[in-house]
Amino acid sequence: MHDIQLAIPLEKMTESKVCFCYSLMDAAYDATVIDSFIRSRERVPIIDPNNRGDKSRPPLDSAKKERYKMRTKVARANSILKDWLLPVKLYVKGHTKVSFVLFSAVVCLAALRTLQYFIL
Repeated sequence: MHDIQLAIPLEKMTESKVCFCYSLMDAAYDATVIDSFIRSRERVPIIDPNNRGDKSRPPLDSAKKERYKMRTKVARANSILKDWLLPVKLYVKGHTKVSFVLFSAVVCLAALRTLQYFIL
């Protein structure tokens, strides 16, 4: 299944759990249906424009570009968690133990980022 098919169901699931003003998505989600759905919910879609051969599409304005940078920071953090800090398989049972493993990985990521800030 392509990611674009899950965009609207994920938006609905997310809005049932949290209140948010912006939807940040990469160029793969640049579709009129998704854009209009987000706007119908009175949120601002920040979707990287996918030119698809059409060079006349306007780029993101400066305010949206700054907000879009958050998406890349989050994606980078998730990648580090997945590739370096979380085990491939968890051999524990129970919500508490799994939560501890995930929380430990997030704390390690925060410590790494803090050390990088002070060292560089």
